[in-house]
Amino acid sequence: MSKPEEFAAALDAAEQSIDWKNLESVYCSDDGAGFFSEEAIDAARTAGLLFASDLGENLTHRGRSLYVGAGVAELAPLVFEATMLHRRVTVHGLPGFELEQLKRAMQAVSEVAQVDTIRVTSTPIRPAETGEVDHLWFVSVLTDPEAFPALHNRLYDRQGGPLQVAGGHPKAERARAETLVRLALGSLTPKAILTTSDEELPIFEAIGADMGLRIVSPVVSRLTGIVGDPVRHHRVINDRTRT
Repeated sequence: MSKPEEFAAALDAAEQSIDWKNLESVYCSDDGAGFFSEEAIDAARTAGLLFASDLGENLTHRGRSLYVGAGVAELAPLVFEATMLHRRVTVHGLPGFELEQLKRAMQAVSEVAQVDTIRVTSTPIRPAETGEVDHLWFVSVLTDPEAFPALHNRLYDRQGGPLQVAGGHPKAERARAETLVRLALGSLTPKAILTTSDEELPIFEAIGADMGLRIVSPVVSRLTGIVGDPVRHHRVINDRTRT
């Protein structure tokens, strides 16, 4: 097969391996019946393919990527990096049904395409273990209403409003978020790409500045397929390496 044919076959295998019906209850407070309809899956795929196209323009072949909190919405970018760009990819996420489904999907990809299996793990990020990466995907992580309910309310400006979610500990969540962002940024090469949402960007900018990192943002954004957050591919420059 040609590389595009291999990519298409691998993506189809990944999608076919997902238990979409049981995944619906993960995304919805009720049983979520119909959340992952055929139309919804098509829409998520279309959005993912657009992001994959962006990555094809921004990333080099045979580099290394770190995805934090990725899920089924990231199937197309993940498969594209592995099959079309032959990059080494690691996904860190919270343990649970979606992460297990993602791991299953990536195993299906490796059976169809002649590529290294994308590593999917719930272990903490260890830069020394992952190695330097030139692409960090960190999308809609700090706005997750279950993992970061207080940050979710603040970053979406929902505090005190009808869409505010209950629970959360602001101080503890800010500390966890800073640790996670610092670990992720600490893995980057001197000139890397950061893919993140507009809501999360100010946190990256503040912590990045403290680490001597300058984030250069593009004008154009894309919306994620499931959550609908605006996302951009930023250039991260380590000013401390400049002479």
